[in-house]
Amino acid sequence: MLDSQNGCDFASPESRQAIPSDWGNWLGAAFRGRVEYRRRFGLPTQLEPDQEVWLVLEAIDFEASCSLNEIELGTMRLGDDPFRVEIGKQLQLSNHLKIVIDLPWEVDRGERNSMAGGLIGSVRLEIAENP
Repeated sequence: MLDSQNGCDFASPESRQAIPSDWGNWLGAAFRGRVEYRRRFGLPTQLEPDQEVWLVLEAIDFEASCSLNEIELGTMRLGDDPFRVEIGKQLQLSNHLKIVIDLPWEVDRGERNSMAGGLIGSVRLEIAENP
């Protein structure tokens, strides 16, 4: 789903995008607005009670909000440290991850000004022993 900055909502055919990548090949480098990334995944297998499950977003361009199963997890911006949040208690048998990237026209992104926005770093689950 795309939302342009001028307030017009429009839908595009769903497409699969390799992550990490910007949306340049898909929407063009000049696109500014809001893009919603969605991913469904199952409960990781063989989790032990003493293990934590972390969602990690390495880098985004420009602002992102993240939710899992309709529960808001947090936000990050271009240049922030990787976003890490423990999600073990929110996990279900079937999960829906949603990341919304917003790239307004008026922001100065320095050396990235001429580049497309998007999920420019990896998105992954990390499973670790509970300390």
